[in-house]
Amino acid sequence: WMGMYCLNMLAIALELAIENKTYEDIATKFFEHFLYIADAMNKGHDGIHLWDEEDGFYYDALHLPDNRHLSLKVRSMVGLIPLFAVETLDPKTLDALPGFKKRLEWFIKNRPDLKNNVACMETRGIGSRRLLSIVNKTKLKRILEKMLDEKKFLGPHGIRAISKLHAQHPFIYNINGHEYRIDYEPAESSSGLFGGNSNSRGPVWFPLNYLIIETLQKFDYYFGP
Repeated sequence: WMGMYCLNMLAIALELAIENKTYEDIATKFFEHFLYIADAMNKGHDGIHLWDEEDGFYYDALHLPDNRHLSLKVRSMVGLIPLFAVETLDPKTLDALPGFKKRLEWFIKNRPDLKNNVACMETRGIGSRRLLSIVNKTKLKRILEKMLDEKKFLGPHGIRAISKLHAQHPFIYNINGHEYRIDYEPAESSSGLFGGNSNSRGPVWFPLNYLIIETLQKFDYYFGP
């Protein structure tokens, strides 16, 4: 969410900077913040990794009191949200803002440790656009394989908040003698957890489906069909 927030603010600042150059510095600030967020999510810090290379999906991580880290392997909308952190930069915009463009080029040249965690800022896509995205092309394909699978996320009316995979394989976690589980429950809730009949159990959540469509459109701006 914070990666998406930074890119939204970056896009707004770039638009404003066309008329008022003061906003170039603000655009640069959000650009740098985005790079640090992408670095934390993809590279991991202090033993915490959100991207699971084996599963090809993003998971939440639990930091336990004894300093252990546990990956919560729940196939939910949480693992799709990193897709939302995507923005394409039009070459005309960059040429009109030399200060921001110079800072972007500096990061490409001098901070390979950060730029490598962002879908390529160097390779030019359709219309010579630049791509800023938490997921690169390989991760995008692996996530979409699950999102567009009708036995998993893709339902007749949109993308489910929880994968149908959990209908047969619920996520179960035992701690201190208590069992916690996440099932796929697309209709009436069997408990009052998450506020009862909420979207957290698997129904289609309209606002996030809108963001998914907008996200795919932005990737199309860069990659084309």
